[in-house]
Amino acid sequence: MVEILGETTDTCVVVRFSGKVTGEEYKRFLDAVDERLKTHDKVNMVADLSDFEFYGDFEAFKKDFHFGAHEYRRVGRAAFVGDQKWIELFVKLMGPLYRVEEKQFPAGRLEEARHWAGSKQ
Repeated sequence: MVEILGETTDTCVVVRFSGKVTGEEYKRFLDAVDERLKTHDKVNMVADLSDFEFYGDFEAFKKDFHFGAHEYRRVGRAAFVGDQKWIELFVKLMGPLYRVEEKQFPAGRLEEARHWAGSKQ
């Protein structure tokens, strides 16, 4: 499931990924990012991955891969919330490939992550 949270602003998308995410669901996130990129050069994001299990279909994987290869370059700050070890590994491995300022926050620290991501444009 993909849920665009109410804390989302015109410059920061706050999203919760949970369970097994399908391509159709992932499109909601992409639409939210694209809508903001129409009027801003950069967008910040907060992704709560605390309950994310995996992709529910290959379409979700393809959309995520495309996002990482294209739109993610227009993200200023990205906060990832969750305790999964792969989040920390992802941030360490992928961080040098992008000019995105990334930070991981423990599960339950969504507000802190949102404040960090939204404090700089």
